[in-house]
Amino acid sequence: MQQPPAHGGYVSYMSPLGYQNNSFIVNHPRVSLRSALATLTTPLPNGKCIQFITKDSSTEDGGGVTIVLLALDGIAFKPQKDQRKAVNRFTDHILGQEYKRLAARLCPKSREEKRRKKQNFDLCKRIHEAEYPTIKRPPVPKSGKPIEPAYKFEVSLESDTYTEEKYALFANYQKVVHKEPPSRISRAGFKSFLCSGMQRVLYKSDGHEQKIGSYHQCYRLDGRLVAIGVLDLMSDCVSSVYLIYHESVSEWEFGKLSALQEIALAVEGQYRYYYMGYYIHSCIKMRYKAAFHPTYLLDPESYNWDPLDHDLLARLTIHKYVSLSRERRLGILVHAKELESNQANKQLTSVNAHDSDSESDPESMSLFDMNMPGVMSPAEVMSQIPVAEVKARVNNKTLHLGWLGDWEHDDMKDSSTLHGVAAEFAACVGPSLAKEIFIDLGGSM
Repeated sequence: MQQPPAHGGYVSYMSPLGYQNNSFIVNHPRVSLRSALATLTTPLPNGKCIQFITKDSSTEDGGGVTIVLLALDGIAFKPQKDQRKAVNRFTDHILGQEYKRLAARLCPKSREEKRRKKQNFDLCKRIHEAEYPTIKRPPVPKSGKPIEPAYKFEVSLESDTYTEEKYALFANYQKVVHKEPPSRISRAGFKSFLCSGMQRVLYKSDGHEQKIGSYHQCYRLDGRLVAIGVLDLMSDCVSSVYLIYHESVSEWEFGKLSALQEIALAVEGQYRYYYMGYYIHSCIKMRYKAAFHPTYLLDPESYNWDPLDHDLLARLTIHKYVSLSRERRLGILVHAKELESNQANKQLTSVNAHDSDSESDPESMSLFDMNMPGVMSPAEVMSQIPVAEVKARVNNKTLHLGWLGDWEHDDMKDSSTLHGVAAEFAACVGPSLAKEIFIDLGGSM
């Protein structure tokens, strides 16, 4: 089975955003070291790539929570019953009974067309049946006017630029769905979070064109913006970043519908793979992602892709932190059903356990103090990575971070210094990627 590729073909600039308390996972307070992808413009030789993992550590009970990435093979994807049902329900809602009655009389389907539709669910056709431009609208004989669906549903792939219309939907979503107070919702936050992605270019390869960069897939109902899927389009994948929707359409399962739309985009645009974004098994709102098959989970330590099968899902239920590569390395890889009743479970729990100080203030802590799984220790960084040679972009110029500041006297564990910033990023991405990373520091120092 072919595994998903990593993002390739471009140098990636990373902008350090620091630590942040994340509130979208109820009952799992934690802190994150976050970074933003700034530009993707310079070709990399030999097909090298850069991957980004967000490392998280629970501050609630000493357990570790790692945000992992999911990838789905769009070509091999077969919608399951509940996913097909969600598409059919929404299409019937948009068309309406009156339109379906008139369409059956004015543009009837042949018996063969009905048979094919019943026996074969073609995602790339069925997902678009509710969209206004694809709906057949023959004229009514008496009036000459075309028949109309109950609602006008439109989907458009737009630039990720800021508009007041988009911000209004975002602010409502954060308030209603995530229960954010107004003080934590701002235009500046929306712009930096969801409107400042990769630059957009047209990429030509093997005789076809692909849109590359950050986009907003906008869903409008009767002209009103009701949902936005924030996407990063790469040469080999469609990456889902965030979904915003209005509560008025929540009954139509827009999480499923938008995912199916984006899988269709991956197939139609010849991107193939669909990266489903972050996945935390303990977050109920994210569980729907595990129902898409065939899906792969990125190992947080080896960065290899493992099939997200029943065995791996059982492991994620038992343990907050799972790395199959670690279990293989330690020789304790057993079937998940056996973990609860044998010594391997106790051993794995001991290996994965790490201390956490719930009283610590994340704003004043170093990443190295948080004991995040998969992050290198200071000793490992010092012995394996020449941190002073990590490259940075300042005022559109490339240089080594060791050239800046009082490097020799800066403490690696002080995240307020350049030495600390570089060391923490190197600890997250590892020795091989640290050689290729360009940290985007923005303006002058």
